Amino acid sequence: MIGVDLWNGSSSQLREFQLVTQVDFPLLQLGGRTPEIPWGLGLENVIIVDRDGIVRGIYGMDDRTQMMDMIDLINDPVPLPKFSPQSLYYGLTAQVGETRQLPVTVSNIGLKDLVIQNIKPSNDQVSVDQTSFTIPPGGSETFTVTVQPTETGTLRGTLELTTNVSGTVRLEISPIEVEGVLPRAIVMPVTLIDYGTVEVGRSRTLPIEIRNDGAGLLTVTRIESDLSEVSFSDASLTIASGESSTILVTLEPGLSGSIAGQIDIYSDDPERSVLKVSLVGAGEVIPADTRTDFDNSGVVDFTDFLGFSGAFGTSDPTHDVDGNGTVDFSDFLIFVENFGRSTQ
Repeated sequence: MIGVDLWNGSSSQLREFQLVTQVDFPLLQLGGRTPEIPWGLGLENVIIVDRDGIVRGIYGMDDRTQMMDMIDLINDPVPLPKFSPQSLYYGLTAQVGETRQLPVTVSNIGLKDLVIQNIKPSNDQVSVDQTSFTIPPGGSETFTVTVQPTETGTLRGTLELTTNVSGTVRLEISPIEVEGVLPRAIVMPVTLIDYGTVEVGRSRTLPIEIRNDGAGLLTVTRIESDLSEVSFSDASLTIASGESSTILVTLEPGLSGSIAGQIDIYSDDPERSVLKVSLVGAGEVIPADTRTDFDNSGVVDFTDFLGFSGAFGTSDPTHDVDGNGTVDFSDFLIFVENFGRSTQ
């Protein structure tokens, strides 16, 4: 038997209490500051404390079996594993190739180190991210169990854990009915993109549509081109059955001349994993209108803009590009069109 001082008295106060009451059982000092001991204890509660003064459990009179088990554990310390969950449920159905994961936590509620020596799935469609580890008393460790069906039918199995306590522990995997993958079919309504002539240093963007005419979810894993001047609004995407998505393709020529290349679209369509779209166009260097290079630097730039802004609304002939007698909005449109161009 042990007494618990919930009033957090001093050592001398406890000795005085024992002298007055003549109790001969040990007293646990500062019990009110011990988080393991709740308020509201009664005479029917039994507190079990190990030899190091650590509270190992609080039990009622109806918990005799658990109480005796804890006493036996203190007298003969051993590791004691507890698994959560105790069986693995991933759902009733899954598709071939689908990946599902479930964390499993192993706790050691014993008083010695628990050693998980090996974790082995009984089915090659099941894998784990850890196969061995050690858990100190009161500690826990979590590992992940992954199921990835590779064939249709009923997937069954167990997870076998070898420990330093009770040999092999088996966690059952609830049966999963594995179905075949629904077909998906990628369709490209357009197989040629023509950009026409695009000014060097500027860009043009055109859309392309990707459609899924199959019954299953279509995944476009990547989109790329053999032309460095081409970029895409999306690198990957998923498209539901019967739906379509639009990708924006931008061409920005770096040199003048004709342009020809292709776009490769990769997907999980088993029949057409790569679709090719041709791309053509031309880059052209368009010289600036010399009338907009106000400072004669050879480039229509921000300095020219400052001069134009200062003259806006006046009759300054230098900045009156269209010669109508006023520096106005029509001159501004001509200037903007030539901004960034070279007069060479």
